[in-house]
Amino acid sequence: MLCSCQTEKKQQVYDLAFLRSRNITCGTPKASLASIFPLSSIKDSANIIDHPRYLEAGESSGMDLILPNDNRTPAGTLNNKTLKLDLEIKWGDFRMETADRPGLKLVAVGEVGKPATIPSPLVRIKKGGIIDATVHNTLKDSTITLYGFQKRPYSVKDSLHILPGETRKVSFEAGEAGTYLYWIKLGKGSKKGRFGEELEQLAGAFVVDPEDGSAKDRIFVMNVFSSKHKQKDGEDLWLESLTINGLSWPFTERIEPSVGDILHWRIINASKRNHPMHLHGFYFDVLERGNVQKTNIFDDEQIPLVVTETMRGRTTMQMRWEVKRPGNWLFHCHLSFHVTSDIRLPDADKLDPEGVHQHMAGLVLGIKVKDGPSDLIAKGTPKNLNLYATESSDQFSTYKFSDQNTDKTFTPGDLLVLKQYQTTNITVKNAMDEATSVHWHGLEIDSWSDGVPSWSSSDGRSSPAIEPGESFTYKLSTMRAGTFVYHSHLDDVNQLAQGLYGPMIVIGENEVYHPELDHFYMMGWKTAFPGKPEDLDLNGWQEVPDQQAKLGETHRLRVINIAPAGNGWVRMTKDDKIIPIKAIAKDGADLPLPQQHEVDVSPRLFVGETADYSFTPTEPGVYTFKVNYMMARWEQTWIVTAQ
Repeated sequence: MLCSCQTEKKQQVYDLAFLRSRNITCGTPKASLASIFPLSSIKDSANIIDHPRYLEAGESSGMDLILPNDNRTPAGTLNNKTLKLDLEIKWGDFRMETADRPGLKLVAVGEVGKPATIPSPLVRIKKGGIIDATVHNTLKDSTITLYGFQKRPYSVKDSLHILPGETRKVSFEAGEAGTYLYWIKLGKGSKKGRFGEELEQLAGAFVVDPEDGSAKDRIFVMNVFSSKHKQKDGEDLWLESLTINGLSWPFTERIEPSVGDILHWRIINASKRNHPMHLHGFYFDVLERGNVQKTNIFDDEQIPLVVTETMRGRTTMQMRWEVKRPGNWLFHCHLSFHVTSDIRLPDADKLDPEGVHQHMAGLVLGIKVKDGPSDLIAKGTPKNLNLYATESSDQFSTYKFSDQNTDKTFTPGDLLVLKQYQTTNITVKNAMDEATSVHWHGLEIDSWSDGVPSWSSSDGRSSPAIEPGESFTYKLSTMRAGTFVYHSHLDDVNQLAQGLYGPMIVIGENEVYHPELDHFYMMGWKTAFPGKPEDLDLNGWQEVPDQQAKLGETHRLRVINIAPAGNGWVRMTKDDKIIPIKAIAKDGADLPLPQQHEVDVSPRLFVGETADYSFTPTEPGVYTFKVNYMMARWEQTWIVTAQ
């Protein structure tokens, strides 16, 4: 991406927001890219190699190819519970799309005698096994530091330093069963790097199976590489590679299960970034959360049920989900800057088929469920609604029940209140001058209504990009009561920042909606580059309204984060003292009783997540509900009176 000094407004907005999303700043390169192997004069050879080396389509550096790793085949040779690994770190040419498209010259890890891979080779062994590893550093100018080659769990972090051209051996017991990772840092573990670059391609999965084996599973590793590159014309360019098992959408592997399959996936976030991982159309169980050092395998009653699970930097997850209906679905990071087509390498789009525009890239997996039965239930008379995508003269947009243009006040879309099991047909009419789409986030619906243009399809139908002046009718199934959100799934960064999102509440089949007891708090952005609190939004409020409540009555607080990036949290206070609120739902799914608990401050809510809390005032007076989101702080006064 272009640096902030560039003049093209849209690109500048994207780049600054992109940098903010990673908490990094722009800088000016201090080193030349003239040499493939710039030798260091630093005595301990702990410098970081000058990355990256851009490869044009068809260009080759003459180095070996770095291949994507689908994590189906463990590395090494197993003999009597001892896994022998022979690894090397070396340079190579890497392409995250196809062999004929642009790529990067990178450092990667491979088994000796085999191509290096991204992610790094899969280390997999049963509990009680021994790992006997030999690691060769073929680099000419950089020490490497290997983390994660020690017995799990551990509290004291160890590491293995290997000088340029040297080889080291290490032997250790695998430890407790779980999903972990290992990673390599160029240099001797120094945290400083050039311009905030990321070299997270040097990492892989480390899985310890129980002695009696694991359920059949798949392993997906997310790797990130980014750095600034000086072009021939002297301009600075951010180059990125965000991959799942070494490939970037739309070239990632297609998963092709059948209805009725139960899938076990191990997801490894090998990068330093946070990734809120969202599954379209289905809920999934989070069986395990871990990291480099340790893991936590949940007891049955504590297993979270979600549609979006945020994975912090260098963490792991084991998930399980049942395939309940056919069609095309997605599993992807919901942070918009990690899936936008803007992260593709320069000129990659020139090799796309004529007339094809890839509106997503990066951390996305495609799921193509074979034809089969559906679990969807419909009761009663269907409901029909019109929803208009409108825009104002100052370029803000929103979804409204009316086709009248909005004024210059930013506002999210209108609240949709739906009924469990009642089919709702929503005709979205596009009154804007650009195409849009709507994804019904969290709902279990037919794929053709899921709202991802050029992908969502089933039963011979598909979700289109709704062009200006055109309309499309989505069929919404509402399988459970809860808090959901609808939003654009096209040009996400810009359209979300324009206001193309809104809240959805599904009321239980035998319940009544009481708006005076039911409140939503939706966090978003009002610009693609928020630099001050006024650039962030809560419910479109210019001023936060007071809330009236009575002693002893229970209120439901529905908290939603649907910004391009960022996270927030909430809490209730009275006289500057914390008043606990009770966690009762996550992502639209009611929490089982063992998981319902009171919290002083809510957990951080990341992009694509919703969370519900109940609040029952036990004494009259003035309370304050506080919403913290990035640099913004909102306070709502609650006035509680006696019955």
